[in-house]
Amino acid sequence: MPKYDSAIEVQTESILRVTWKDDEGNIIVSGEKKVKGDPAEVAKIEHIFAEDLRRNFADRFPPPPEPDPMPMDGGME
Repeated sequence: MPKYDSAIEVQTESILRVTWKDDEGNIIVSGEKKVKGDPAEVAKIEHIFAEDLRRNFADRFPPPPEPDPMPMDGGME
């Protein structure tokens, strides 16, 4: 399951960086957004920004594995 890391850097504006990585640590997609406000304000939108990146670059995320079909019990009666 892909996971993301995020970082908040404060200069004259706050900069939110989000990087999605696969299980092996390879970068799938990375994005950056300038946000007005302090780190607490940035933290409020961090999850939304991460999900937007995932939606916008859905072709880079592998689909989840198909579940094994349930075996049918019984037989012909």
